[in-house]
Amino acid sequence: MALRYDFDMVAVTPEGLPDQFGDLAVTGVATEKRAMFRDARVVAALEKADASVRTFFLESGFALQVYDSGAPPGRYPISDEAARVGVIEKLTANLGNHDLSGVNWGGFDFQSFLASLDAAKPLEDETLLAPTPRAAPATARPRPKNQTRRGIALLGLGVGLLLLLYVALEFVQ
Repeated sequence: MALRYDFDMVAVTPEGLPDQFGDLAVTGVATEKRAMFRDARVVAALEKADASVRTFFLESGFALQVYDSGAPPGRYPISDEAARVGVIEKLTANLGNHDLSGVNWGGFDFQSFLASLDAAKPLEDETLLAPTPRAAPATARPRPKNQTRRGIALLGLGVGLLLLLYVALEFVQ
């Protein structure tokens, strides 16, 4: 069975800080959001991968932990949109900072991951709750403004990956 590369954005308190740190009302400071895969097999693959692959993902805003928001496959809570775009931008920027040519990915398929990123669509947070008998049918909503920013970030990630492949191919020849 193929790995599912869906992930959710989870608010976490940075290590070494008290749990109350993330309570905006108490401290005036919010927790940071980290991307966590829903499929435990993806996390296991990354744990088997070379250290450079794990570092790439950790520095790009991922945590090697499993979390499932309850969103269906290929969908994510719309409230995660801005944080997801931030992670995509970090992934793009970090492609140039990490030499990932010839590394062991531990079964993680980066191309499938990119395809999953590109195909993922936002889902209204209300639809993650259990349906009620009086719930109105879902209606088509206009495309979120962040969708364009997300598309640009994905394009940048793709261009960065192509540049890495080009450099790797030139190095081999």
